[in-house]
Parts: sequence; structure tokens; C-alpha cells
Amino acid sequence: MQADPKGKASTVGQQLHHDNCFGCGALNNYSFHIPSTFDENKGEVVFRFQMRREHEGAPGYAHGGSLAVILDEAQGVLCHHLGHFVMTDGFSIKYHKATPLYKDLEIHAWLTSARSKRLYTKARIKLGDEVLVESKIKWYIIPERLLERKFGNDGMNNRLKNFLEPNRTRAKEIRRRLRVQPKPV
Repeated sequence: MQADPKGKASTVGQQLHHDNCFGCGALNNYSFHIPSTFDENKGEVVFRFQMRREHEGAPGYAHGGSLAVILDEAQGVLCHHLGHFVMTDGFSIKYHKATPLYKDLEIHAWLTSARSKRLYTKARIKLGDEVLVESKIKWYIIPERLLERKFGNDGMNNRLKNFLEPNRTRAKEIRRRLRVQPKPV
């Protein structure tokens, strides 16, 4: 787990999750150890990842559930980087092509919409220019009082809360900046 730079916005998923997280946890032997990073210019989570033998479904190709874990982690971490504690509410996934093992895959996750108690995100896994898998997730925004009741002061909640306000401030700036940028043709 990375140190908590009080007052600074998060940049990598491991700053936000506990060490036993199935997607990125440093101390979980079964974790995917996903190296997600937040691109402040685009307001997206972007990273590269190789599916390995332990992620195999059909010989030489990734298991669909493994791909779902990667997309869920990327989009969930995105919500945290934007200053929200969330829980998956609905998840849809489209597998366009089989995803090979041991290839440098590029994963992108971005926000599509925000409502009072919900966030909506999309993500995709690409190999070069080819889209292999896409997903959409609807997230429930968890109120802070519920987190405090659920987790108390075990350290995780306090560490996450230190990132919350800086992440929200950054998210507002990114949304403002993206609104004024011309759309690509």
C-alpha cells in the first residue's frame, strides 16, 4: 500500500484499496495486482495489463470472469479517483473477441454520467487498435456515514477519507476543463 499524502489527490488504485483487495491488493496472493493509474488530463483510468496462465479460460485465452474483474476494478477505482465511495449496482459486458494471454492489453475507464446517488462508467480492453471487451457499470454512491458505521476507524476509512476531498476538487476541475475543450471530429 502506498503512503497517504495528506491533502493530495490519488494517482494509483493501490492508494485507495486495502492490501487484500482482489483486484489490486499487494498482500493478496490471488490478487490480479492491477496497476491502474489515473490520467488527470483525460479524467480516465488507463493502464496496461497482461493476462497470464492463472487467468486462462480456453487454452491460450483469458477467462471471461477474469476480464470482468479487470473492468470492474478499473471503473471502481475511477469512481474513487473522482471522489466517491461506490458499490456496483449493475454491470453489463460485451465480449467482442477472445482475449489472448501474454499480450500487452490497454485498459481505459471513463465516466459517462453522474446523478445524485449514481455514477455511470464505461471501460474497454484493447489490443492495439482492436476493441476486445467493453463494459458499462452503474454505481451506487455510498454515503460517508454508512462507511463510518460499516468500517469504523480501522484505518482504511480514514486513509480513504484523506483522499476524498482532494479527489472531488480535482474531479470538478477535470469536468470543467473537458466541457470547454472542443470535441474531436
